[in-house]
Amino acid sequence: MTLQLLTKKTCPEPDWKILANLIERGGLNARDPQLVAQAFTNSAFCWYGFHDGKLIATARAISDLTWASYLADVVVDPDYQGRGYGAQLMDEIAQTLLPFGKIFIYSVCDKVEFYKRYNFHLLTTGMVAASYERISAMRQQGYIA
Repeated sequence: MTLQLLTKKTCPEPDWKILANLIERGGLNARDPQLVAQAFTNSAFCWYGFHDGKLIATARAISDLTWASYLADVVVDPDYQGRGYGAQLMDEIAQTLLPFGKIFIYSVCDKVEFYKRYNFHLLTTGMVAASYERISAMRQQGYIA
């Protein structure tokens, strides 16, 4: 089955509550719909995947449109995983972003192998700065060695 992929330019403004719910169902942290709206609105690229009119996939990226892009919030609804929708989404993302150089992603731990299938490689020098509380939480979740 083919995923109907719309972009920021071709999709009417999504229902932010539905999008926030999709992101949470997809294994990312629960988020305030207003902050989801802010993040997606301020991102250079957004993808929205529909199956029979239902939003089942999403992703967004910020980019300098020259050397690098940061891919975030890549999600396929768990009820629709394993059907090739993630592959369709990742193929579209790569086609869009690779002309602008490197694509960076901060992946949840259990999805690292998925991204490796799309030519993502682990960095030895990746670093993060955040509040003490956030760093502690990231360490507990396995993101920081």
